[in-house]
Amino acid sequence: MKRAGFVLFIAGLVFLGASCATPGRELLLTDVRPIALVSVVSNWDINWHGEDPVNPNLAGSTTRRALRADPDLAILSNAEELINTAETLIRDSMIASGGLIILADRDTVIHSRAYQNAQLNRRRMNREHVLPAGYRLIDPRDRDFPQALAAETGIQRSMFVDFTFTKQMRSGFARTGNASADVEMRVLILDENGRTMYSRAFSLGSRGRVSVSNGMYSRSALMALFETVIIDACFEFLYHLEGF
Repeated sequence: MKRAGFVLFIAGLVFLGASCATPGRELLLTDVRPIALVSVVSNWDINWHGEDPVNPNLAGSTTRRALRADPDLAILSNAEELINTAETLIRDSMIASGGLIILADRDTVIHSRAYQNAQLNRRRMNREHVLPAGYRLIDPRDRDFPQALAAETGIQRSMFVDFTFTKQMRSGFARTGNASADVEMRVLILDENGRTMYSRAFSLGSRGRVSVSNGMYSRSALMALFETVIIDACFEFLYHLEGF
C-alpha cells in the first residue's frame, strides 16, 4: 500500500459533532477512554462473490504453466497475511481519527488473564477463518469477559471486527476482464457488562481494479486493493459513528 496516498486520505478528513447519535454512540463520542480491540477475524479463502471456492486442481495445463512461470499469479488467494495487515490498518485508522476512537495497547489486552481465559467462539474455530497473530476468537456472548477485563486492566469497552473478503468481476466476460476487491466489515462494541453499545456492518468495493485473464490475476495487486478498501471501511465506520 502506498503510504503517501494513505497520508493524503487522512489529511482530507474533517470530523464534526454528531447531532442524532444513539445513547451508545453518544457515550462512545464523549467517553475517550481506550477501547480493547479483542477480536479481528475473516474468512480464510478469498472466493469469487456469490460462488463456490475455486478448485486449483481443475486448472488447465495452460493455466498451470502460467502459474509456475510467474509466482505472483494466482487463481485462489487466502487472507492469512491480509488479516495481520487489516489489524494494523484498523489501528492506524483509529490513530488518524484524532482521538475519536482510542484503542488500548495491544499487548495489555491479549496478554491479560481475562483475555487468555475468555470463552472462545467455537462455532467458528476452524480452517475457514483466520485471525492476526496473537489474537484469540473471543466469543462476544461471554458476558464474564468484559467484566474481567475491566477489573484487571481498567479497560471497560471491547471491540470486535469481523471481515468478509471476496473478489468480483466488474467487467469483461466470464473470468477475463477486471475485478474488484470487496470487503464487508462488521463492528461490534460492548460495554463492561457485555451490552451492545454499537453494531454496524459496512460493505465496500475497491475503486481500483485488477486485471483477470482466464481466472488468473496478480496476487499482490489484489492484496493492495484490499488494503485500500479496509482503510475505506474503517473511515466509513468513523463517519457513521460521527452521525454522517
